[in-house]
Amino acid sequence: MNLNLTHLINFIQVVEWGNVSKAATYLNIAQPALSRQIQSLEATLNTKLLRRQNWGVEPTEDGRILLEHARRIQKECLSVHESVRSNRDSPVGSVYLGVPAAYAITLVPPLLQRMQVLYPNIKIHIVEAFSGTIYEWLVSGRLDLAVLYHSKEHTVKESTPFFVEELIGLTAPGMFPDMTELTLADLADQEIIAPWRPHLLRLVLDEKFIELGKLFTPKIELDSMPCMIEMARRGDGIVILPPSCVFRELSEGQLRGIPLMPNVKLSTALGKTPERQPTRAMNILTNVLRDLVVELAPQKGWNVVGSEDNTPT
Repeated sequence: MNLNLTHLINFIQVVEWGNVSKAATYLNIAQPALSRQIQSLEATLNTKLLRRQNWGVEPTEDGRILLEHARRIQKECLSVHESVRSNRDSPVGSVYLGVPAAYAITLVPPLLQRMQVLYPNIKIHIVEAFSGTIYEWLVSGRLDLAVLYHSKEHTVKESTPFFVEELIGLTAPGMFPDMTELTLADLADQEIIAPWRPHLLRLVLDEKFIELGKLFTPKIELDSMPCMIEMARRGDGIVILPPSCVFRELSEGQLRGIPLMPNVKLSTALGKTPERQPTRAMNILTNVLRDLVVELAPQKGWNVVGSEDNTPT
């Protein structure tokens, strides 16, 4: 049984006007067409819906039952229309975003602040973890979007290059006072603190040392970004990280950053869960995140891929 929605809504007008001709005029349709709609409803429900009187028409008992349901349906239709319009003006939704630990402090607070101002009805769930975990959760569908380290090991079909940053050596302020750069060859003999494999930062360093014919053997292997930064600050070793993740410590003099030679670049990509149709909330968050990165790039030293004024070399 299929009830035509337009016929139901027009039936309400016929009952409220108490006259088919007046209802047809109000609805701006021909009276015979409106009469056929009522007849169609009666045929579908196998009952008489209107009773003719000298002054017009009134609903039968079954007609009053249909009228009650039709009015509820009309309210639901109006509610749907209002919800869609409200979503267009003030979008709603929920997005799970994964961010590597190195970029969480830099990106997450300003991103959440901006989303709250521009799109307060979109809920953002932030997951901070090391790159391998972020990648696994994105592929498994636990995340909708993720900032990924770009590599052959961590690739998803739905991803685009994001931004690139040169790594630096981080030490306590008093260490290597006369050194203006750290060569990777010299670093092979230093006390380096690095993540365990398969963290992508570790894989990047392994690859660079292999290119130099050197064996990379960190003094300490540690999968905790805050601990690595604190140990560098205490002078317990050298940590190689993106400078943007320690922007405050560097500006306050708690850490010293020394450029690496040759340069070691860390590339990121913005990935989406494979085989999942992006929602409007996901697209909005993607655009806001890209705009934010472009704005932060000059301060943080990022080369934003695809930006006319800041493209990687």
